[in-house]
Amino acid sequence: MRLTGSVAVLNCSNIEQSLNFYEQALQFVVLNKRIGKLGLEWVHLRSGEVVLMLERASARDQMVSNSLNRLYFYSDDVAATHHYLRAKGYDVSPIIETAYMKEFDLHDPDGQRLTLGQRIAK
Repeated sequence: MRLTGSVAVLNCSNIEQSLNFYEQALQFVVLNKRIGKLGLEWVHLRSGEVVLMLERASARDQMVSNSLNRLYFYSDDVAATHHYLRAKGYDVSPIIETAYMKEFDLHDPDGQRLTLGQRIAK
C-alpha cells in the first residue's frame, strides 16, 4: 500500500466567509460544492497545484480550537505574495528569513494559521 495524495479539510464556522477569504486572498477557485438544508455545506478548491476542502463546522467541531493547526503553502515569489495580501488589506506578519526559507503568516476567518513560504536557493 502507498498513499497517493492528501487534501486538507478545514472546518469553518462561517463557510461562506471562509470561501470568500480563500478566493480573494489566495486566488482559489471552486472545483465542486455541496448545498444542503443550511446552505453551503462543503466546497472543494484549487489554487495552482494546491487543493483544499472547506466544510461547515458542526456545533461540536466549533468547540475545538484551531490554534495548533497550520497550513503551509509554497509560493514562487513570497515577497510579491506578501505585498499583494498587504495591499488587499490582510493582516500579514513580516517576512522572516531562515537558513533555507522566506516565509510569513496570516490567519483565515476561523483563525487557521496559514504560512506562505519560498525556498531560498543556495
